[in-house]
Amino acid sequence: MSLQIFILGMLSEGEHHPYDIKKNLKPLDNTVSINDGTLYYNFEVLLKKGLIKKLKVVQSDNRPEKTTYGITDKGRIMLEEEIYDVFKNFSDIRSLYSSLLFLDKVDPHKLAYVIEEAIEKLNKKVSLIEETDPELTIIPVERREAVSLIMDHANQTYQKDINWLHKVLTTVRERAGAE
Repeated sequence: MSLQIFILGMLSEGEHHPYDIKKNLKPLDNTVSINDGTLYYNFEVLLKKGLIKKLKVVQSDNRPEKTTYGITDKGRIMLEEEIYDVFKNFSDIRSLYSSLLFLDKVDPHKLAYVIEEAIEKLNKKVSLIEETDPELTIIPVERREAVSLIMDHANQTYQKDINWLHKVLTTVRERAGAE
C-alpha cells in the first residue's frame, strides 16, 4: 500500500493532521502496519515536494503541537498520476489497496483502460507459465517436482490476481457508466 497515496487521498477530501490519517488507517490494521516515524516522514516528503502544505498549527496546554495539512493543486495532480501508475506497474495486489480507496479521484474511463492493460500483462505471464514444460532437460530430475510446484503456485496467484482485477474493473466501469 502506498502511504503517500493514502495521505494525498485523505487530504484531497479535507484538512487533517497526521494522527487523523493514522486513525483512518485503523480498519486496515490487518493488512497494513504503519508506525508514527514512517507516517511523519511521508508527510515531510510530501511537504518538501510541494504536494501538501501546512494550514495551521494548534498549541494546547500540556499537549504537543498539532499541525493540520491540506493538499495543493500539484498534490491533486500527483495523486491522480500515482493512482494510474500504481495500477500500471504493480507487482503485488496489496500495493493497490490505497488507490482503491480513492478511485473517485481519477477518470474511470482512463483507469479502466489501465486495468485492462494490467490484466493483459498477467494473462501473458499465465500463458508463459502454461507453455513452459517442467520436464525440460535443463532442470535436474531432483528439482522438477519443486519447479512444478513453484510454477503451479505462480499460475494460481496470477489467476487469483486476474479475477480480482476483473472485479475492480467492473466497479470502475460501473462508476464510468454512472457519470
